[in-house]
Amino acid sequence: MKDELPSSFSREMGLTAREFLRTLPAAIAPLTYSQDQGKVHIAHPAGTILIELHEAGSRKIASLCLPVTRVDFHFTGLDRVQRSTFMDRFDLCFHRGGG
Repeated sequence: MKDELPSSFSREMGLTAREFLRTLPAAIAPLTYSQDQGKVHIAHPAGTILIELHEAGSRKIASLCLPVTRVDFHFTGLDRVQRSTFMDRFDLCFHRGGG
């Protein structure tokens, strides 16, 4: 059983805001969104989802430097199952390769 997904949480994602916005439409389809100064407002049948993108930093691993962006998620009106369903698809679309 999964841990309960809170209505607000943050995570660091290994990408830039530009890369995030390029992948977002596929990750939330068929939902629609609007964007305003680092905030993404997603219309959901049960409520709204606000995603806040913060200024990108970087993570250095040996000689490799990777972008890191803090992303805050805020769900309003979505129950635990709806939040989890949304994040499962979101995570699948944003998943990057690896072994």
